[in-house]
Amino acid sequence: MPPSLPMMLGLCQRAGKLVSGDLAAEQALRRRRGHLVLIAADASERTKSKFAHLAAQAGAPCYVVGTRADLGGAIGKAGRAVVVVQSRDFARGILGILRREGVAPVTGRG
Repeated sequence: MPPSLPMMLGLCQRAGKLVSGDLAAEQALRRRRGHLVLIAADASERTKSKFAHLAAQAGAPCYVVGTRADLGGAIGKAGRAVVVVQSRDFARGILGILRREGVAPVTGRG
């Protein structure tokens, strides 16, 4: 996980512009309220596939970063397999970090 990413995710969480966990993330994407999806590298293949597909349907970029513990720790919660950023501005900032670090997006086929 890029070093500045946890700080950005924490700010996003405190601003109320981030949802985490399977159910909340799925609802946000189905309602087209997600602007960026981050999936933990140690999430199950089924979870990765499901959220990559939902992100593609919602038109949101999707990346695999860190572990469940990394994602959860960044937002002050227990391990999370998926987080969805609901703010265009925060998503833009996080995308900048990911691109600078050379993290490749996930495509949603399935």
